[in-house]
Amino acid sequence: MLERKTLSNDLVKLISLIKEDFEWLYAAASDPEIWEQHPDNMRYTPLGFTKYFQKLLQNDIAYLIVDNETERVIGGTSFYDYNADQKSVAIGYTFLAKNYWGGKYNQSIKQLMMNFAFETLDEVFFHVRKGNLRSQKALEKINAQFVREYPAPDHSGIQLVYSIKK
Repeated sequence: MLERKTLSNDLVKLISLIKEDFEWLYAAASDPEIWEQHPDNMRYTPLGFTKYFQKLLQNDIAYLIVDNETERVIGGTSFYDYNADQKSVAIGYTFLAKNYWGGKYNQSIKQLMMNFAFETLDEVFFHVRKGNLRSQKALEKINAQFVREYPAPDHSGIQLVYSIKK
């Protein structure tokens, strides 16, 4: 298992998520446009976000993403599906407030998390729905390689798997 600790770089701080962080994270997530390409596009509502937040807390390590300059919560992300035998982990359940799209933030966050994971692991996976073109393009920007596709476990479409190796 990866060590639970705060990760940071010049742009952001990733702080371990706790249940008391619900309001902070929901404030960043309450824009419907963030979720429009997601199968659960109601995550901007209190009920939809509650389901997401509970799932995030169940992941191996979930984080608040905090902008270092403003000290505001700008999103969330997590490590999940840790596999000691394969020396791998997945990074996902990531979202950013719309003001942080298309620039350096997503790449910076993913690089920070991969650097941490690659201290002890050999491969990082990313899962994204086939219709989520914005996330697919973001993964291509960090040189993630398409691995395979499969039906999503919740029957909500096709899941794509991308990978980056150490």
